[in-house]
Amino acid sequence: MAIRDRLTDGSVQLTPSDLKVARALLADYPAAGLNTVAHLAAIAGVSGPTVVRFVSRLGFDGFSSFQRALLGEVQARMNSPLAMIDAGKAAAVPQEQIYQEVIRSCIAMLDTTASMVPAADFEMAARLISDPALRLHFIGGRFSGYLAGMLWQHMRQLRGDCHMVSANLPDRVDSLVDIGRRDLIIAFDYRRYQVDTIQFGNLATERGAQVILFTDPWASPLAAHAKVVLAAPVEGPSPFDTMVPALAQVEALIAAVTTHLSPISRGRIAEIEALRGLSGITSDAP
Repeated sequence: MAIRDRLTDGSVQLTPSDLKVARALLADYPAAGLNTVAHLAAIAGVSGPTVVRFVSRLGFDGFSSFQRALLGEVQARMNSPLAMIDAGKAAAVPQEQIYQEVIRSCIAMLDTTASMVPAADFEMAARLISDPALRLHFIGGRFSGYLAGMLWQHMRQLRGDCHMVSANLPDRVDSLVDIGRRDLIIAFDYRRYQVDTIQFGNLATERGAQVILFTDPWASPLAAHAKVVLAAPVEGPSPFDTMVPALAQVEALIAAVTTHLSPISRGRIAEIEALRGLSGITSDAP
């Protein structure tokens, strides 16, 4: 089994320090593990001995054997079309092939996305969002704001205390006065990173809030203050970054939270549906 798959399938129990190394490795896999121990430790924000313990926990007798395993994976993928997609190939696509190429690229990126987030991080995100003691605040950027809004719309059906952060800057800043230790910020920030999203997240953490961050492999500066980081690839055949992998992560999180909250969410959804029926909001007739 590939090292990346072992880090994301939940089979390896990782400490909080291990998770930092795993995130750094998965964000730039496998290149981050092919440099020195000191380099991997620096980008993960841990010590060298922590990296050595991390590879030992994965079953390797040293960092060199860990690197040999990574190099073996690289060699197996060298001539793969998937490797070219993962590298963000820049070759022009003929007009008549654009539709097929974009779809194929999305499929490949979804496969990559499945191996980019440690299982422990995803589960932590689901449990935090499911915690009824926490108030949820959703925020995103120019395009990622649509993902934040989608997640907010689903969560407010499953539980209470869900708030979409205002796009109006003065209102956004004013709302920080009510942010504290009972609050969880779910932020979406992809390159080019949005200054007001980063500032809001940083100020919220200074006031005691926790942050779940959806971002790209290079990571928004907000990652330094995030409790959980969920990274996804963004490069595709188009000159514009794709949100398809991030959307899939949102869908997966919705499914996980729905499972966590199923004992209480069913009654809430039933009441919402009844209110909609009384108000003529939707029509279920064929």
